[in-house]
Amino acid sequence: MAFTAGEIQNIANTTLDYYLDRGDQWRQTLQKRPLFDKFVARKKYFPGGKGNISLAVSGDFGAGGVNDTLKGYTHDDQVVFYTPANVKRAAYPWREMHLGITLTHTELKIDGISVVDPGSNGERTSEHSKRELTSLVGLLEDKLFDVGEKYARDFNRLLYGDGVADPKGIVGLKALVADNPTTGTVGGIDRATVTWWRNRAFTAAMGTAVSGTPALAAWGGGPITSNPANGGALLQVLQAERRNLSRYGGEPDLIVAGSAFIAAMETEIRANGNYSMNGFKGTQDAAMGQMNFAGSEIVYDPTLDDLGLSKRSYWLDTKRIMLMAMEDEWMHRHTPSRPYDKFVMFRSITSTCQVVAKGLNSSAVIDIA
Repeated sequence: MAFTAGEIQNIANTTLDYYLDRGDQWRQTLQKRPLFDKFVARKKYFPGGKGNISLAVSGDFGAGGVNDTLKGYTHDDQVVFYTPANVKRAAYPWREMHLGITLTHTELKIDGISVVDPGSNGERTSEHSKRELTSLVGLLEDKLFDVGEKYARDFNRLLYGDGVADPKGIVGLKALVADNPTTGTVGGIDRATVTWWRNRAFTAAMGTAVSGTPALAAWGGGPITSNPANGGALLQVLQAERRNLSRYGGEPDLIVAGSAFIAAMETEIRANGNYSMNGFKGTQDAAMGQMNFAGSEIVYDPTLDDLGLSKRSYWLDTKRIMLMAMEDEWMHRHTPSRPYDKFVMFRSITSTCQVVAKGLNSSAVIDIA
C-alpha cells in the first residue's frame, strides 16, 4: 500500500521526536562524551535578547587608593568617602547551530514504500501493513541514528574548541580555559590587565609566558613532568591546585582527562601504595578502581585523545563555566516543506546557545610533559 505525503511527514516527525527524546540516545554512540553529557545535563536557559548573553562580574574593590582606605578618626576629624565602580559586563554572543538531513522519495521506493501526494491518485490510508510501517521506521532510524551521532560528535568537539574554525559557531574550552590565560579577551574582558579573569594553566604556552615574565608564575607554568618520587610530582601539583582553584570560592567538580594523563596518575598512585577498596581484592584483581581527586571524579574523555591531547586534563568548575541555551530553542526540530520541484523531505535540528563563563579562576588546564 502507498502512503500519502502527509502520512510520510507525520511518521517522520513522530519518529524523529521519539528518537531524539529517548533517554539513552547519546549513550548508544561509539565513544562516551563526559564533557558533553555534563554540560547538556546542567545547561541553563536565557530568555533571548538582541545578540549577547550578558553577565555582571567583579573582582576589584575600592577606588584604586583614592579615599578608599580604612583609617581611624577622633572627634571632629574630617573623613573621606569613595564611590565603588568596579562592576564589569562579560558579554557572549549567542549562536545558532544547525544540522539537517534529507530523505528522498527514491530511497523510500527502494525500501518498498510509495508516496502519494494528496489530490493525485487519492489518499489510501486504511490498509497499511505492519511490514510497511516497520520498513519505513527502520529506514528513518538509520538516518536519525546518523544525525544523532553526528550532532553529538560535532557539538562535543565544539565544546573543546576555540571558535576560530567557525566564527558563527559556539566557543569552547580552548577559548575560555586558555593555554595562556594572561592574554586575550573572554566575554570582552581583557585578561592581560584584569588578572582575576584568568584561569590557571600548566601548558607549553604558559611555560613560555612565565619564562619571559616570571611574575606570571602565579597563574601556572609549563607542563608537569610526572614522577612517582616524593609522593608523585603530578599529584603534588594537583594538591596545590585544589587550594588555588577554591581560593576565591570556586567549586571545581569535573576533571576530564586524556589517556596518557590518566596513566601517569595511575603510575604515581600505585608507586606510592595508595590503594582503595577498589584496588587489589580477595580475587586478586589487579585493576585500579575509579580515580577521584578532592571529590572530583577523574573521567577519561576519548575526545581529548582524538584531538591529540592525550596528555591534557581540564579541571572545571561547572557552576561558573556552563552551556546556556535560549528558551524553547534547544534541540529545536524543524520540518521544512518539500520544494515543488524536488521529491525530497527535509528534517533539521537547531540549537541557539553559547558556552559562557561567569568565573575563570576556579578552572584549570594541566598538561604533562
